[in-house]
Amino acid sequence: MAILIDSFLNGARGPVHFWYRRCGHLVSDTSLEELHEFAEGLGLRREWLQRGSIPHYDLTGERYELALARGAVLVSSRELVRRAVRRTRADKVDREMRELSNLLSDL
Repeated sequence: MAILIDSFLNGARGPVHFWYRRCGHLVSDTSLEELHEFAEGLGLRREWLQRGSIPHYDLTGERYELALARGAVLVSSRELVRRAVRRTRADKVDREMRELSNLLSDL
């Protein structure tokens, strides 16, 4: 239903050009596919997805602003965690099965 983004000020972490900049986590409250499609429109690559209990893309600078301009809903970090699609065991199994199927089709 929605692509969500939170907002925080990055400290002195990561590459220097990202220090003290507005940052956010981009998530979907519907599906990983919705998240990937939106991220692709921002010029992000799938391998940049941060895996974990809540899959997300990290955004800074122009891409952060572009996400908002393209309709990402700004929410608090607490709301983002509450509404985000969490990675379930079934999601993991589905992904592993797709990867296996792709490997087998290459043989």
